[in-house]
Amino acid sequence: MTSVPVRGEKVFRYRVDIYWRALALYLLALLGYGFLRSGISNGYVTVVLTDPVSLLLLLFVVWAAAALLWVWYRQPSIGVGHDYVRLRTRFRERVVRLQEIERLSLPRWQRGWGRLIRIRLKGRRILVIRPAAYERPQELMQEFLRFNRLLRSG
Repeated sequence: MTSVPVRGEKVFRYRVDIYWRALALYLLALLGYGFLRSGISNGYVTVVLTDPVSLLLLLFVVWAAAALLWVWYRQPSIGVGHDYVRLRTRFRERVVRLQEIERLSLPRWQRGWGRLIRIRLKGRRILVIRPAAYERPQELMQEFLRFNRLLRSG
């Protein structure tokens, strides 16, 4: 379900760099532990897979690779238009209009992954968006600030 964005809509794609970094870090840790634990013999690196630490690191590598592939396959994105927010994945799309929103809670200025945008819809449903997980998080926050001013004005 990859539809073309509407003219004037700003699209913010989900960042997958955190998954790449985690996968690379866990893989390097597994290789480093394998070097320390077993070493090189006859030009080959042997990794002892019966060791609990290497099994745990291998589990982390598989988990990070699976998470990366799943997010990459889903392709989540947010589109912000003049009076709507479009939450889109490869499988489904949800358009939230200004009239459907009861309240929009924006975080105070703090840095990092802890900032959450909470959108309370009429009917008691709450959508939670983490701006740092998307490309251009400052611009996404500015769009939601503009959206919040529209919501309060009318």
